Amino acid sequence: MPRSASLVRSLLDPRRHATFLGLTLRDALGLGRPRLGGTGRFSPDEHLAAAMEWLCRAQDVVGTGGVSGGYSWRDGWQEPYPETTGYIIPTFLAYSDRCGLGGYADRAVRMGEWELRVQMLSGAIPGGIGLNDYPIVFNTGQVILGWTALYRRTGRQAFLDAAVAAAGWLASIQDADGKWSRHTFNNTPHAYHSRVAWPILEVWALTDRSELYEAAWRNVQWILSRAKPSGWFEDMGFSAAALPFTHTVAYTLDGLIECALRLREPAPREVWSAVERACEAILMLYERRKRDPRGWPAMLPGVLDEQWRGRANYSCLTGNVQMAAVFIRLFEHRGDPRYLNAALKLIDQTRAAQPMRTSNPDVRGAVPGSFPIWGGYSRFGFPNWSAKFLADALMAADAAVARLEGGAR
Repeated sequence: MPRSASLVRSLLDPRRHATFLGLTLRDALGLGRPRLGGTGRFSPDEHLAAAMEWLCRAQDVVGTGGVSGGYSWRDGWQEPYPETTGYIIPTFLAYSDRCGLGGYADRAVRMGEWELRVQMLSGAIPGGIGLNDYPIVFNTGQVILGWTALYRRTGRQAFLDAAVAAAGWLASIQDADGKWSRHTFNNTPHAYHSRVAWPILEVWALTDRSELYEAAWRNVQWILSRAKPSGWFEDMGFSAAALPFTHTVAYTLDGLIECALRLREPAPREVWSAVERACEAILMLYERRKRDPRGWPAMLPGVLDEQWRGRANYSCLTGNVQMAAVFIRLFEHRGDPRYLNAALKLIDQTRAAQPMRTSNPDVRGAVPGSFPIWGGYSRFGFPNWSAKFLADALMAADAAVARLEGGAR
């Protein structure tokens, strides 16, 4: 449908129009910001349940087993998104284990089976939302994460075979220096392809194929070659000329951490060192954004530059909860409580913007791409990955706090 026709359709949908008008007014008045003393009457577990229920709705509305890319003012519900459906699978398995709700594991299996049906003959996964006829490196890596998680859970050979084929395709098109420059978003290499090296290592761990380990390690070495002494990595953005959203900054760091946990010594030490330099810079940027030393920091800017300065007047909520998860992993690695403290605040700021009281089920429990909702990342939209990463961060935070409290007894 042409953009103009889609916009007219949105304007003629009174419930959608009223919902987004209300959310715009909420953000304009600052009502989506957390305040000292709490983020509202809903507990973290209630926010987690709401995000997971919304993701179930996003799966149900498309009716294929895949998960809709999200919901937006302009388009309503989007088509299923192969990339994010892939990495939503481990979230559903984790939530099933946490809550003892087998239906979430069943849903994860349906997602994985849908991914089997959309896999290309080459082993790659189509790019973009919906089913397109071109492969993309990053999307393929994210679906591998889902298939390997399902193989470990179910033992079904079809999931492992698909993951092996996908990893083989990734290795076959890799540049000699370790980057990927073909079949990439905007036809450019990306530092956040660390989240492609990680799933390749997952397949290596299940198959012991040395060529896969070498492909992943080559990519990590290329990413480390893009690091500056300040902790900044070149090529973290969606294009060579664009500054990165915190979303892709967090992708880069998260992927490196997961690789560090799987690479052979002494490689992990070099990776952790690079991640720690970046995280220290981001932590300082965030914590210094306080008008009152006893108050909340202002929300993390949605775009950063190579001096670790904010370059946006909005916050990327997706990036916030991704950074929270990265900080929790660093807290677990180093034991530095500053990172856990910052992670909890980032999570609270994000769940404060999560619609919980609305009567519109299309947005209840979802997470906007930006705060305010008209910000430059997924403007007036609720991408499925925002809810997925909030759920991941809430579960990680709960586990980290429980371990900390258990150790203090």
